[in-house]
Amino acid sequence: MNDQARWYKKEIFMTNSKLKIFSPSKVTTDRNKLEAYLRGERIYPTTIELDLTQLCSRSCPICPHSVEKRPGLTLQLPFLERLFGILGPHTPGLVLSGGEATIVPHFPETLALAREKGFKQIAVISNGGNIHLPRVQDALLEHATSLRISLYDWHEYASEDFVETLRKIEALRIRITREGSRLEIGASILTRSDLNHRYEDVGLRALAAGVDWLYFLPYCVGWEDQRPVQAGQTGVLEAIERFRGIAPVGANIQVPCERYSTEPLYFEKLHGASFLIAVGADGINYAGTECKYEKEAALLDLHEYLEDDFLWHPQRVSRLNKMNSDNHSFVGTRHRPVLFSDHIQKIIDSRRKHKGEAALKEPADHFSYASII
Repeated sequence: MNDQARWYKKEIFMTNSKLKIFSPSKVTTDRNKLEAYLRGERIYPTTIELDLTQLCSRSCPICPHSVEKRPGLTLQLPFLERLFGILGPHTPGLVLSGGEATIVPHFPETLALAREKGFKQIAVISNGGNIHLPRVQDALLEHATSLRISLYDWHEYASEDFVETLRKIEALRIRITREGSRLEIGASILTRSDLNHRYEDVGLRALAAGVDWLYFLPYCVGWEDQRPVQAGQTGVLEAIERFRGIAPVGANIQVPCERYSTEPLYFEKLHGASFLIAVGADGINYAGTECKYEKEAALLDLHEYLEDDFLWHPQRVSRLNKMNSDNHSFVGTRHRPVLFSDHIQKIIDSRRKHKGEAALKEPADHFSYASII
């Protein structure tokens, strides 16, 4: 970990009384599952992240999975019923992403089906464009655990689209409060050095609109070359700390410092893909959430094989076993699967060195949404 990230972890996270949403060690919250994995046994993932559709109500140039680059595929209910039926009883966490999941006509049915099949925590990632629609609100309030709004259109000024999204958040917050729903609203903000002057204004507006938490994470570039890396992050942590200093007391501001570290990542195999699996709107299981729709990251086409044992299909296992920190071209983004893989590798290496069990830190109750890793 570099000095900047180490300082930030000590000074920010150690003084923040809020539960963390993310840390690489979140992959170890289910100790029995981790130990089974380390023994070489078959395990079910903790979380599945699923693109319900490639369709979107926006066409953002910053999006690596822009609708302009994809054919607009959407997963249908029969496929979802089969997939959820296999994973739901064993996998507690589901993330619905896209594209924009809320524009799919069967979005409400998808959330209800996920609950019926056994998922314990359901997170929805959205651009916020449809969260004012009654059918979307009804589904979210009844079935979803959290709604994370990806905030856009704020980079140089507060655009009308950005302001309208905040209005929709406010209206949803009113309904949550009125009806006593347990749904939580978060907002994510992508960071890069040239945007450091904007975090305070954007963050304060989002908090005032009624979000429960803000989540900062690095903006990445180079997707078109299939070797994406983080954009420059110089001064980002200091800028967020200045924002924290003027934010309302008790504001839940989340910064995953490990994503901002420049410490090299190392893993002999992509361990994280056994705990967090990614499925695209094309029905293909990919190696990670950061490399969906990339041919080299495809593990198994679930339209061709979706039996109870698909997680252990020889092709899927073989391809995963061959992916490591040297050949996984998406490691530079420092997304969740590679950070999880590095963390698990450290445990493996420690046990090799000491010939015993390495201590596992941070119990499950130290995290928000323990099933959404």
